[in-house]
Amino acid sequence: MDLFEEYLNKKETSEWVKRALTDRSYKASKSRGIKKNNPDYEEANNLKTNTDLATYGDALIKFIYSGILLDDNVEQLTKEKEKYESDRVFVIKIARHYDLIKYINFDKNDTRIPKNYNYDNHKGKNNNPHKYIATAVEAMIGAIYKEISKESIDKAINNLTELLRAWIKICNEE
Repeated sequence: MDLFEEYLNKKETSEWVKRALTDRSYKASKSRGIKKNNPDYEEANNLKTNTDLATYGDALIKFIYSGILLDDNVEQLTKEKEKYESDRVFVIKIARHYDLIKYINFDKNDTRIPKNYNYDNHKGKNNNPHKYIATAVEAMIGAIYKEISKESIDKAINNLTELLRAWIKICNEE
């Protein structure tokens, strides 16, 4: 079990992980049809989603991959980094590896949201309908960092570096 799997299993106990795995479509589906005077309205409206945490995770991913690839003395850093940090790679390689869809809270009744990892089959339809999966991958990195950095920032960076090095191997598998 790697670090990502370890934190997926903390979905019920970690507020950061729970947030990382909550798509905005889930929040919308939870609040749909609830009137303001209903006690459930406030709970549904205050549900935190993963959008901002994904921005944070994306920055961490870029930072860590840049460090890994610089240490590995790759040429054309930007081009090499693109092999590992695109939405497509996050969906078809990383999310599929962990079967991430089964952990994500999203509106499962929305037929426009794909419930698979077939990124290329849906490309061009509804812009990027798999974006919610890539967003969850990025948000999970943000959540993992937030959890580990409570103890030590160095430990958080080292653990994430080890994880992303493993992801490079996953990405290079056929």
